[in-house]
Amino acid sequence: MTVKKTVAGLALAGAVGLVLSACSSSDSPLTSGGGGAATGTINTELWYAPTVFDPSQASADADTDVARLGFDTLLRKGESSGYIGGLATSWKADSNTEYTFDIRDDATCSDGTAITPSVVAASLDYLATSKNSSAATNKISIFGSGTPTFTPDDDAGTLTVSLSEPYSELFAGLTNATSGIICPAGLDDPKGLAKGTVDGAWSGPYTLTGLKAGVSATYTLRDDYDAWPDWSDVTGTPAKTINITVSTDSNTSANLLTSGGIDVTRFYDSNAERFTSGKGYTYVTMPSSAYTLILNEHPGALFADDQDLRTAVAQAIDPDGFNSAGLDGLGTSLTSVDPSTVSCTIDGSSILPGVDVDAAEAKLSGTTIRLLAMSNWDPAIDYLAEALRAAGATVKVSTPDAAEWQTQMRTEPDKWDIALNATSVSNPLSETIATYVGPTSDQGGRNIGGADNTEGYQHLQAALAASDEDTQCSEFEAAQTSILTRADMVPLITDTHYVIARDGFATSVFSGYWDISSMRITS
Repeated sequence: MTVKKTVAGLALAGAVGLVLSACSSSDSPLTSGGGGAATGTINTELWYAPTVFDPSQASADADTDVARLGFDTLLRKGESSGYIGGLATSWKADSNTEYTFDIRDDATCSDGTAITPSVVAASLDYLATSKNSSAATNKISIFGSGTPTFTPDDDAGTLTVSLSEPYSELFAGLTNATSGIICPAGLDDPKGLAKGTVDGAWSGPYTLTGLKAGVSATYTLRDDYDAWPDWSDVTGTPAKTINITVSTDSNTSANLLTSGGIDVTRFYDSNAERFTSGKGYTYVTMPSSAYTLILNEHPGALFADDQDLRTAVAQAIDPDGFNSAGLDGLGTSLTSVDPSTVSCTIDGSSILPGVDVDAAEAKLSGTTIRLLAMSNWDPAIDYLAEALRAAGATVKVSTPDAAEWQTQMRTEPDKWDIALNATSVSNPLSETIATYVGPTSDQGGRNIGGADNTEGYQHLQAALAASDEDTQCSEFEAAQTSILTRADMVPLITDTHYVIARDGFATSVFSGYWDISSMRITS
């Protein structure tokens, strides 16, 4: 079976360009072949093409990956748990609404401008006040639902972040690539920033030096960059050049990796097994995305005020069948909004109704369901549609590209009844829970399905205001229990990603996410 790919971490938002094969263009950077020490080059792939280079507007996985190359964040996740410094050297919570950061004094922009607390404050304020819909979503993920204010002290080298509403996950939010610090030249030219054409916009290790829209991108290491995070396990030499092309399917990627056409790439299906048991390759793994069905409960929608109908959907879908169709059976069971590897996630097995097609048919028979999914994952989508049809429903499937999929799911609930969603497990748990409770996007929130779950939202707010971890966990757990009991969503599976590097190259996973900027040449 040829398994088509979907992007992980699409819960932020979606934006993607034309998807073409990595070897489809004769002047693609990869056609020259051969990376490594001799050329100082790493050739790698993303599953979709980046389409925006303003980190505040980064949405799909490809956007956030390249944002990590071009823009540094205040904090980063460490190899095991907790946080390490990025542009911040130390950080503390003065209260649940006020936080202080010491900003390193040796970081510069790509045009030589010093990255001072004022530069950091201006960038974060740009994110927090942006009218762009993706930026507004990212702002909530980073700063919570309230209004942040930023007070820089360049003499003291500090930045104070004050929040109008408690948000205990601010530190986690400030590790997100979407909080990448944009230099003054980029803020002066927002349109050029989004296109990646402002030479002085970059605060991170690489600058964008070549782009074929939808096909390939080339990043070049800054000669003056010396602000790498203090990773303990990352060894090797950063590439002087990173060539990125777009993969269409795992078979092509596997063949390119075998032939040396690419040096580092990622799999979630059985093609990974070609490289995990033999010599010549190293790999790291990570749980990447939690796949769920979101049920449309906006006023007047099919599943509004009908818990029995929502439960019937869960009874009609066998997660094991979805796993086999979409991931060659390599996914793992999901029983809540996030996998068990995420702290404070519950095991909802006893709450979920289980597969019962006869019971599902009693409710779904004669119902017309509009299923919204993203293109390029046909086997899994086909399974979902056929499972609902087997329970008596008429199913109409819509599979737009990632950008349109995200737009429809978040802002056009009149076009769908069930949406297949993928939530990055590296996102804060509060962000994932907020996908199913609280304000909708038109109200400044993240609630995609429009569920009017007051109880779940109250528990989420209590968790974000908590000053100790035990209370926070208890409230997060209660919010999940409410979501599952009401059947506001249907958990399916969590995929496991394998990031493979051929000999001479290496890459790393940090607290559950792959950091493309950690790719290294080792020989």
